[in-house]
Amino acid sequence: MRNIFDQYSKPENRLTHALISSLNEDKKLLSSFLKKFCKNYFPNVSSLKIDQQTLPGLKSLQLSDDKKKGLPDGVIYNDEKCLIIECKINLELTEDQLVRHERTVKRKGFDQTFGLTITKDSISNINLKNWLHITWKEIYNWAYVEKSKSNWSNKLLDYLNVAENKMVEDEYLTEGSITEFNGIHFDNENEYSHLEAKRLLKLLMNKIKKNKTLARELNINLSGKSRGGIKKEIVLWDYLTFNYNSKVLSFTDEPHLTVAMGQRYVEGHLTIPYRIKGKTKKNFYKMTWEEFNEIIYQIALNFKKFFGNSEGFMPHLYTSQRRYPSQSSPSIQDAVLDIDIRTAFADLSSELKPTQKQQTEWLKAVFEINQNKRSNIQFGIGGKFYFNKHTIVNNKDADQVLINTFLACKPLVKYLFEGNK
Repeated sequence: MRNIFDQYSKPENRLTHALISSLNEDKKLLSSFLKKFCKNYFPNVSSLKIDQQTLPGLKSLQLSDDKKKGLPDGVIYNDEKCLIIECKINLELTEDQLVRHERTVKRKGFDQTFGLTITKDSISNINLKNWLHITWKEIYNWAYVEKSKSNWSNKLLDYLNVAENKMVEDEYLTEGSITEFNGIHFDNENEYSHLEAKRLLKLLMNKIKKNKTLARELNINLSGKSRGGIKKEIVLWDYLTFNYNSKVLSFTDEPHLTVAMGQRYVEGHLTIPYRIKGKTKKNFYKMTWEEFNEIIYQIALNFKKFFGNSEGFMPHLYTSQRRYPSQSSPSIQDAVLDIDIRTAFADLSSELKPTQKQQTEWLKAVFEINQNKRSNIQFGIGGKFYFNKHTIVNNKDADQVLINTFLACKPLVKYLFEGNK
């Protein structure tokens, strides 16, 4: 079904139409918008008029997108003042273009004008009097704040999310974003979708990389390259690498941090690939059962410190064997053993609801598999955070949940990289 905002062919014009239409339909939302981005410019909103792809006082011109290039994207005005709005995503914004818009509006009888540009990235090369430069992310964050007060704000947010997904899929938006990460909101009312998960994973990873905690505590390379998308995968994932290795290695040759998103949960874990090399390989395979058991216990205690006994998550450890028919194909799981690490320790398992009897056998089984493996078996430890009524990732601080998950794994990280420089 066609979205009510899809009235134009070009993405810039569609986004402008969504914003202007929402402001036109909800005067309280318009008042909030003006207060946020051009405070005190208009004394009240009751007499304001809003038009798009035209000039003040003229009917919207029925022209193609290309023929509307010389017109402002939007205008908000009364009898004395006019606010000019110009929006861009990938197209270039020039000072000359803004000056021409201002002159054109003034020729319509407006001595007092103010301009607002909305772009994907911040602008620093245009400095014009009476023009304010903001980003689509600022629009998104403002709309997010207003969503509980305005149905049209919700419609605008939904459209911005969908529009970004489509622009990424069409390869129109290859860098940056127009939305912000505000949590993962998959539930019974908002069903999981592959496109939305891709958008959220990208935003989540970008936000995690802006937090210096992982670099400071775990020596993570926050500026390292990320994974290219595999379109056929059911579970989407990306990774972060450590700074310990001086040689350029594939991430599959060394321990790394993984963030994955599927239909039921988002998870973060420390991944140890089967073909790790060098000092980390030696450290991992020289580990005794007593050392392994103590390290996993300390990690379990860390999870309890960060998340208590919330039913919205599970600290887990897994070992798996998989294969790929081709580079672009989803994996085929030949075997997987996935356990709740709390069940291996009496003091932690007894606090679970319902109470769980201590089960050390599964932890011992994972240890034995890793010590005696003869094939491509991968090991990982971390946390799963469910999209259920107890979810703790449906808010803007969900990135910190994943960061704390990685910090909880620090005892094993420290052991693996002991002796590395």
